[in-house]
Amino acid sequence: EKRLQRVENLVSQLVPGADIDELLNSPEVAKAVTPSANNVGTQAHEVSRTILPTSPQREGRSESHDPVLPEAVPYSADGFNWQEEDVTVDGLTDGMAALSVEPTGVGYLGKFSSTSGVVFLRCLLDWAGFLNQTRIPAQESMKQATGNIKSIIASSQLSHAALTTQVASTLMDTYFQDYHVCYPFVHEGTFRAQYSEIIPRPPQRSWDMLYHTILALGAWSLNNDQVGLEDYLYRRALTLGQHESVFEAANLATVQALVLLSNLSQKRNSPNTGWNLLGLAVRTALSLALHRELPQWNISLMDREIRRRVWWGLYIFDSGASTTFGRAIMLPDQDSMNVHPVLNVDDESLTPKTIELPEESLGPTFYSSLKTQSDLHMHTNHVSNRLLADPGLSAEAALSINSGMDAWTLTMPMYFRFDHEFSCPYRWYLFARSRIWWRFWNLKIIIFRHILLRRAIAGRGQTLDAATQSMEEECKKICIAAAHSTIISIHQYSIQGSTRLESWYATFFLFHAALVITLSIISFPNADDLSTWYDDVRLARSTFRENLIEDSLSARCVTILDRLVSDDPIDSNFFNNVPLDRDAMSTFPWSMEANELFDSFDWDLTTNHV
Repeated sequence: EKRLQRVENLVSQLVPGADIDELLNSPEVAKAVTPSANNVGTQAHEVSRTILPTSPQREGRSESHDPVLPEAVPYSADGFNWQEEDVTVDGLTDGMAALSVEPTGVGYLGKFSSTSGVVFLRCLLDWAGFLNQTRIPAQESMKQATGNIKSIIASSQLSHAALTTQVASTLMDTYFQDYHVCYPFVHEGTFRAQYSEIIPRPPQRSWDMLYHTILALGAWSLNNDQVGLEDYLYRRALTLGQHESVFEAANLATVQALVLLSNLSQKRNSPNTGWNLLGLAVRTALSLALHRELPQWNISLMDREIRRRVWWGLYIFDSGASTTFGRAIMLPDQDSMNVHPVLNVDDESLTPKTIELPEESLGPTFYSSLKTQSDLHMHTNHVSNRLLADPGLSAEAALSINSGMDAWTLTMPMYFRFDHEFSCPYRWYLFARSRIWWRFWNLKIIIFRHILLRRAIAGRGQTLDAATQSMEEECKKICIAAAHSTIISIHQYSIQGSTRLESWYATFFLFHAALVITLSIISFPNADDLSTWYDDVRLARSTFRENLIEDSLSARCVTILDRLVSDDPIDSNFFNNVPLDRDAMSTFPWSMEANELFDSFDWDLTTNHV
């Protein structure tokens, strides 16, 4: 009723003296809202694909004819501009692209059916009537930024003096113990030999950039949102190209530095900075032919393998970042890329003196996750790009993609299979196995959640044909099952404690899953599984509060869940009588000015109440 009143007031302002009832009864309006007979009941046909292709095919794809939701847009022409020089954890930008609900100042993060989590959150908050944030007043915000700059300068001066050989060695050890075992893009033995000057280093500028990036990641892994040495090292790595431009030279160390620095930027809540660094890394890698195998090139087996690791590391980071930010994946397709997958071998099996290709291990190694995740992206990147197109996927097309994804899991190594028990005590293996499944379930959530939300908004009072209703019900079950599996898995994994890197990914995937369950509670209050959904939300809250509390973003995630879902299932009936129909899908007030967009939900992110 409030929205209707606002619309009537707006019409009265735009057309003074107009009779609204007379306008609605005019033949022009009736003609405008009456669907064309040629369009009623029609739906595009797609050739069903039972296996996942490795490149998108636009011909014959299935397209949904449901209403297309407008994209979130800022109100000014420069609203997509962004600046990430002084990002804080209390700001609206986050590296997970899941909490920045206001479109202004954070860059473009995709359309309604895109892969970006924040777009789904915008829809959910708006529909539930909670889309609002209390923002820091301009003067207070400026004062905060000034204080942060001063603290960074002071700590940077101390950090420069404190960067002794012993400190550098500790940070390097932390990087290889915590980060490298998850993302082995830099050969440890080679880097340490270069550091000790046993073998020649790369060109000085590239070496300095890679060296400071590795130390910065080590400091980040040890740190908990404390500005200091990590910030100094990060800024140092970023500015190394000022005097000798990274645009004017290319080598493998530069690509490694750019890839790692982009990931660190994202985890420091500077996603657009990381995005640009990835773009430069891709272009530089292509100029070095990292995407090509070049079998006639007479280089050592180890040099060739390191090139593969760098390329596939870049490939999974760029694929993951593009999906996270709801932006097109612009990597080479399979036709122009023939580099082999990385070898699943231990470092001891491949050294600079190796002249015969070693046999791949039947068990997990540091490189197993890189090999499996790159294969997943090879088979699913076209899905992410397809979700960015208009119109969105139909239920039939989504189910076809799901079947292909399930078939892909049968190609995974046995030690990564969900239905196979494999005994391995190493933490890096447990995280690798968990992370690949979290990512797999997250992709299912991404594929199906826009169908789930669309059905939740449009389903009440709408009669669907039996076939469509059956397919959409199956989509709903798959999406909720993926979310449920994610919540259970992350809780079980994190209960034993986790590193900062592990906590970051757990927070990211857990929040996506919890939002799906939250939507289900709000949308289907009479469902038989309602009590199970409430248990899932409680478990997610508990995991954020007790197991992931050291991650600064987890408090913001809990805040959102607390606002959306009460612990009392009786409160769910509040949404049951809200009159919603298909027209609600095209009336999201995202193009309105910020003060109108954020006036109904008192949400203060400057405090962490958990």
